[in-house]
Amino acid sequence: MYELMPEEKKFVQIMEIRNDGFVEFNFAVGEATMNVELILPYKAFIEFCQNNRVSFFTEEQDAEVLIDNENWQFGLN
Repeated sequence: MYELMPEEKKFVQIMEIRNDGFVEFNFAVGEATMNVELILPYKAFIEFCQNNRVSFFTEEQDAEVLIDNENWQFGLN
């Protein structure tokens, strides 16, 4: 495997670990508010995180993403 964009910091925010073995998560490169929602089987999620050397969102980033998502939902961006 290779690392996506090796020069950029990458972040993960776990949304849910489902009973069917899948992990729903947000993945961001560079800045937390520019993220995509992904879903992978648990083992693939672990490999994805290791291959991309991700950090988990900080509490500040969690709050930032929540506000940004709400703004998008209500058309405020």
